[in-house]
Amino acid sequence: MDTVLDRLWTTETFLAWEDRQEGKHEFDGVRVIPPSGHTVAHQDIVFNLRVLLARLLSGGPFRALHAMRVRIADRVRYPDVVVCPASIPQTQRTLTDAVVVFEVLSDDTAATDRIDKLRDYAAIPSLRYYVMLEQTSRGAIICQRAEGETWITSALTQGAIALIEPDLVLPLDDIYQGLVFPADS
Repeated sequence: MDTVLDRLWTTETFLAWEDRQEGKHEFDGVRVIPPSGHTVAHQDIVFNLRVLLARLLSGGPFRALHAMRVRIADRVRYPDVVVCPASIPQTQRTLTDAVVVFEVLSDDTAATDRIDKLRDYAAIPSLRYYVMLEQTSRGAIICQRAEGETWITSALTQGAIALIEPDLVLPLDDIYQGLVFPADS
């Protein structure tokens, strides 16, 4: 359940408060949103994606991070995985320059991920891709920035996610390694 605030918070107020908390919370500019529970499938997809990205990005100008907060104007989000410049300081706690954001969809967050977070992430000038991964079946929705405010959306259930910048090919078989879905049987 969202936390109702007793006064209007700024993003700076939220960040200072969250830095003192044990868990992570998102901030939509008005409400503090506690994290949702994750399934084993969600954890496996995030792990597989992190391993794949670590291998593909090693030694290059980008890196992949998990559970790293991203500030977007007056909002703060925690993407499941974010690709950002490799040159960020080790002590940095908040990103502002994501290049690719990955979210694993779940029943309780799918609407937020598909609508609210799409709008939020689209406001990051450096963002090139927003990728939503299903967790109850093999599939991805890829939103790619075209020109300015224009986004091109595609979906796939087999093959690989091909990103141009950074140059990455992410086979769905690798992302979903170890998971079995009813359609696979």
